[in-house]
Amino acid sequence: MDPAVVFAARPALARKTRVDVLLALLVGYAALLPFEWGVENMLRFSAADVALILALFFAVSRLRYRPENWSVWHYSLLALFAFSTLSVAARAGELQRYVYLNKDDGLVALFLAYAFLNSALASWTRIRLVLRAFVISVVLQNLVGLGAWVASTRFGIDSMFVWDNGLRLGGLMGDANAYGGLLATALVICEGACTGREPLFKNSFLYFARVTLAAGLLVSFSRTAWISLGLVFLFLLLTRFETAIRGLFLLLCGAAVTVILMGRSFLALFEDLAFRPEVATGNGRTRVDLVSTGLQSFSRHPFFGTGIGSFFAQQGSIEHNSAVWFLTEFGLVGLVIFCGFLGWFFLKARSAYRRAPIPQKPIVFGVTLGFIAMAGMSLGIEAFYQRHWWLTFALIAASNSVALRQRRPRLFVPAGFIPSISRRAVHG
Repeated sequence: MDPAVVFAARPALARKTRVDVLLALLVGYAALLPFEWGVENMLRFSAADVALILALFFAVSRLRYRPENWSVWHYSLLALFAFSTLSVAARAGELQRYVYLNKDDGLVALFLAYAFLNSALASWTRIRLVLRAFVISVVLQNLVGLGAWVASTRFGIDSMFVWDNGLRLGGLMGDANAYGGLLATALVICEGACTGREPLFKNSFLYFARVTLAAGLLVSFSRTAWISLGLVFLFLLLTRFETAIRGLFLLLCGAAVTVILMGRSFLALFEDLAFRPEVATGNGRTRVDLVSTGLQSFSRHPFFGTGIGSFFAQQGSIEHNSAVWFLTEFGLVGLVIFCGFLGWFFLKARSAYRRAPIPQKPIVFGVTLGFIAMAGMSLGIEAFYQRHWWLTFALIAASNSVALRQRRPRLFVPAGFIPSISRRAVHG
């Protein structure tokens, strides 16, 4: 064989191998995302972090900066955290471990994951693979969790999947509300992305996922997740009425299956947990109390807030509302940046949907529904650091980027020009 041919083939083979490794790590990140574990001081890790570290180690040379995936709001967010951290450190003379480990390092990790995803999600095929891996992983964990919940409520067998004395399904997210948000995100992605000529999943798996995810969402007894799902259905009623009605019917089917399997005892359990008193912290303070305290702190420091981590240091709890957290600790400046950050992704989702090819529009729509679901979750929990919300951020930006790269320039044709051409063609 010609040596030149061998020399040319080897680099091509090497490039293909690197792409395969990057793709495997990308899919692995999405599949491992729902599996988390906690350590002291409210710090949580995900199995997906391992895939992220491996990707940064083996594929750092393949990371690409795509300007269309970043905005002034991204950089403003980083600057806001840096400024507030330095201000708190200068004022107090020290920096709490909670601030630099949970808040600052956590934000850096999320930005690294966002950069990795937007570098690797370079085609519709990869976007679909990531969505499939994420949804399948959530469904599989939820199946195990449902079994663990039945074992706990029926036979008193405790496990890591159940919370609140074994009565609420919490999965491996460390919190039943966070787990409810995860299930709601996966469920609405299925509803939005499984339509059209090229659905994300075929009907057999789709119906199975819908019913089991709805059942898991029900027994998580996360009222915040239920409210966020209601916001998604309100959006669907305004945009796709038939999808909203079908989704509501399947939710009721999932609830009916759960009631039939559990019997009358489930109705009493549902009444106790669904209408339980609202308690957000161990000291008995409700979410309303925490939000009220946060707003009082904001009134004393309206422009730049009380400083990052100050609310937790004073109250021993977080605000359980992302917007109020930004308002309390970062002031009006922080709230504007937070709202601008979310608004940028919503506009990019709209842009991606308009530019995407017809077979890919349901994919963009499904990711948008996941984004809206997590925005609803942020009203009742601290959702800003939820990794699956940042996954929807990256998928929205990547969808818009792919749609922009695939768009072809259109020739401007004045009105009335095409008919004149047609007449000339007909008459020679």
